[in-house]
Amino acid sequence: MREEGGPMVMGGARSNPLFRRIFGDAFPSTSALAIDLCNRGEVNNASQMIHLGSGMGSVSSLISGRFGCTISGVESLPIMVENANADWAKDSVEFQCSPLHSAPFPDAWATHLLTESRLSVSRQPETILAEARRLLCDGGILMNSELVISDSSLLEDKVKLFMDNIFGSESDLSISGWVTLLETNGFHVIESREEQRVMLSNRAKMKKALFGTRLLRKMGRLSLSDFGLESLEEDFDAIANSALMAIDAGIISYGSFISKRQSFAI
Repeated sequence: MREEGGPMVMGGARSNPLFRRIFGDAFPSTSALAIDLCNRGEVNNASQMIHLGSGMGSVSSLISGRFGCTISGVESLPIMVENANADWAKDSVEFQCSPLHSAPFPDAWATHLLTESRLSVSRQPETILAEARRLLCDGGILMNSELVISDSSLLEDKVKLFMDNIFGSESDLSISGWVTLLETNGFHVIESREEQRVMLSNRAKMKKALFGTRLLRKMGRLSLSDFGLESLEEDFDAIANSALMAIDAGIISYGSFISKRQSFAI
């Protein structure tokens, strides 16, 4: 089952304290990249931003504190919204519970919109882009970061099958593929950039998590079925190791994009 196109496992895991301690609240992005995107998107104290997929809220709060902007986070899991409002809400920061393709704000409400790897895990990223376009004013700035697969044919079969189950077998997750998707859905891409350092950081986090996962599974204290991954129980180690090798080879990477909302109808 997928949550607004994204895997339920990622949604549930992001609220887990152990997951957050290992990977951070922005995974697979980083808070540093979110700040960098806002710098490149020229966010300032007059900006009114929406953070689609705001998770536990810490990144939204960090952005507001750094740039002095107002920011409204949107997250589909109630527990995350409850925690975000309890921990981070203030006059300039709020959090709403809503599907990402149907945010509770009027048309052309925002000057900037940030989303981190939410298009990557959507079966229908066009629906999120349509909502982003609705929410942004003419000339408004979309800042997004996404998983990148340079050439899926180079992935080992088990990893490719796993990726296909998440992203869909027809998805083009290359940098150029993301640019095409953005531009065919009403955005002009100003800048696209591969973020190798982000994925190398993720590799270190994943290796640490893999060691802990193996240990807990051996002790009978963790089952992948708890995260909706029962189909991977037998092949988990092989898939994880192959994925790490693909990261080392630059096949699996990360990318960031700055785009302007176009005013023409699509």
